[in-house]
Amino acid sequence: MAVATVTFLVLAIVAVIFSSLADGTITDEGSILHFDAAFIAQLAIQWFNTLLLTFVLMRVLYNPVRQFMLNRTERIQSDIESAKKSNQDALDSKAKYEAILKDADRAAEEYRKKKYEQAVEEHDRIIFEAQEQAKHLQIKAEQEIRIQRENAADEVRRQIIEIATMMAARFVEQSVSADRSIHDKYIDEALKKKDWSEQ
Repeated sequence: MAVATVTFLVLAIVAVIFSSLADGTITDEGSILHFDAAFIAQLAIQWFNTLLLTFVLMRVLYNPVRQFMLNRTERIQSDIESAKKSNQDALDSKAKYEAILKDADRAAEEYRKKKYEQAVEEHDRIIFEAQEQAKHLQIKAEQEIRIQRENAADEVRRQIIEIATMMAARFVEQSVSADRSIHDKYIDEALKKKDWSEQ
């Protein structure tokens, strides 16, 4: 667009110069520039060379450089889009892994809480069973102690009876074999008491 504008301006200036020459208005001999035919031809050749050089440079340099810059811009834009997509994928992956970690933490906490509750229940059950067993053993021990005491008391009574029987037998034996007069005396006293009680 700029090249077309410059070309248009150059052609306009050349047209003005040629039209001035054709009218004969530029004929001052005392001026620095003499617009004679050789000068005009040389000026036209220079302008033609400039335009030709500009056209060739545009074809040879400008369009390839422009295409290179467009390709580079597209590549940079593609890289930016790819980086944005990769960044978004990374953010999505990060959010996904964070959600997985939160779920894992929640599951681990629930598992730990469940195991703790099970351990507390098992602890309470063991303590309850131990207390019940202790009570049972205590009751059984108390029963055995009571039975042993009763047996011991029975044994003591039996031995006391045996000793008393032996002592009574010995006493009777001694009293019978001893003095017969004492024996008769005790019998008489017993009979008197009996007679007196009957009266």
